Amino acid sequence: MKIPVIEQKMLNKLFSSNEVPHIQLLRHEEFPKKYDEEEKAEIAEITSRNFTVLGLDIYQYSLYQLDKQAFIPHLFDLLYEETWHLIQQNFYYIFQRYGKLHDLGKDNLIPRNYYISTGDGGFQIFETPIHAIVFLVTFATILRFYNSDLFMRKIHAKIGNIDIRFAISLGNVYRYRDNFFGAAIINNARLLARDKLNRLLIERNVYEWFLDRITGIENLMIIGLNDIAQIEEFCAYDAEYINDEHNALIHKDPDIVHREGITSVDILKIGEIRQKKTPLDVYNLHLQAVIKYQNFGGIKKTASVSIGNLNISGINEKEI
Repeated sequence: MKIPVIEQKMLNKLFSSNEVPHIQLLRHEEFPKKYDEEEKAEIAEITSRNFTVLGLDIYQYSLYQLDKQAFIPHLFDLLYEETWHLIQQNFYYIFQRYGKLHDLGKDNLIPRNYYISTGDGGFQIFETPIHAIVFLVTFATILRFYNSDLFMRKIHAKIGNIDIRFAISLGNVYRYRDNFFGAAIINNARLLARDKLNRLLIERNVYEWFLDRITGIENLMIIGLNDIAQIEEFCAYDAEYINDEHNALIHKDPDIVHREGITSVDILKIGEIRQKKTPLDVYNLHLQAVIKYQNFGGIKKTASVSIGNLNISGINEKEI
C-alpha cells in the first residue's frame, strides 16, 4: 500500500522552501498565484489516490474518572493488537499483504505504520472498504469478549465496559513527514464527532464503492473470495491464498452453505453534514456476522457479533 508522500524536493521546487532567509521584507519579486500545468500534474499524483479510513472512538472518554482514563489508551492498544493477531491467522487472502502472524517478511505491510492514534481510538488506513469491514468484524468480536469479561479480565475489573463508535470514509490520503493527511481522514473525524448514538457511519464514497464493485454493500452477505478477486483493487493479489483453509468470514464460493458469514446488512441514508460549503452524505450501517476463528486463544472459536445499531435518528446538523 503505497501512500503518496509530499517530499522536500517537491516543496523546494514549488516554493523554494530550502532557500533562506524565509523572512523576506522586500516584495521586489512577483510570484504566480496559480500552478502551471506541470505543477498541477505533480500535485495530482499526490492528491488523486484514494484509500479507506476506519475511525474508532471510545465514547465519552473524557467523562471517565482519571484513574480509569489514564489506562484506556493501554486497553485500546490491547484490543487493537489482539485484532491484528487474529486477522493474520484467519484472513490469508484478503490480508495477504500483511503476512501471516510471526512472518517478518520485509515486504509485509506493518499495520502500525498506517495507523493514527488518538489515545482513545484512532484511524486505520486500508486499501479498500472490504479490508475495513473485515477488520471491524474482528475488532468488534474482541470488544464483545472484553465487555463480557472474557478478555483482559483484570483491566476489565478496573475500567468496566466501554462503548466504541465507528466510521468508514474513502478519499485521498497522503503523507507529509511522519503524519497522514487528506480528505478521507478529515471526513472520518467529522463523522465520528457528529454521532452520539454509537453507530457505524459511512459516507457516500464508501456506499458508491460497494455499489460499483459488488452491486451494493448488501451483497457482502453473498459474495465469495472468487468474487472479490475480480474487483479491480484485488487483481494483483495472489489467488493461491483463496484455497487456504485460513480464510474466515468470507469463503471461496458463495454458493456453499457455511455456518459463518455476514448474515445481515442494513443501510440507510440518515442525513447530510457540511464542511464549509461541501456536503457529505451520511449513511447508517448495521452489520451482523457469524465468524469462525482457527485460533482464538489457542482454540477454534465461533462467535456472533453485531456492529452499529438501527437507530435512524439524524446527525448533528451544525455546520463546521
